[in-house]
Amino acid sequence: MPVLIKDRKHCRFAQMRGPPAEADARGVSVDTLIIEAVGSYLKKDGGQSAVRRVPFQDRRAEMAWAAKPDHQYFGKWVVLEGSQVLAAGSDPKAIYEEVRAKGISSPFLIYVSPEEQDPFAGGWLD
Repeated sequence: MPVLIKDRKHCRFAQMRGPPAEADARGVSVDTLIIEAVGSYLKKDGGQSAVRRVPFQDRRAEMAWAAKPDHQYFGKWVVLEGSQVLAAGSDPKAIYEEVRAKGISSPFLIYVSPEEQDPFAGGWLD
């Protein structure tokens, strides 16, 4: 019978018959087996999940601005907070770091292109 190996460094299914045979042997679906295996892998140090939850930010105001940007920002990178422009320029990383230094934890950075109908949103992960 296949054995599910669970440890902190590895999460894999053993033997040649794989997940379907393991699921049948346990009387569960393959989806349930995979959910259990991934959950086991993500647990660490006292059962706390390794997944970090981030707060939701409503970006409707920024998207509304981006849909109809001010013409003076065409061809520039812009950081928005609501409908207010916090910084703009040609170097996206520089303006991103500038607003992060001012205490904005999750800047909304877009490139304003006169040719594109849909705005491009981008950024760097810490």
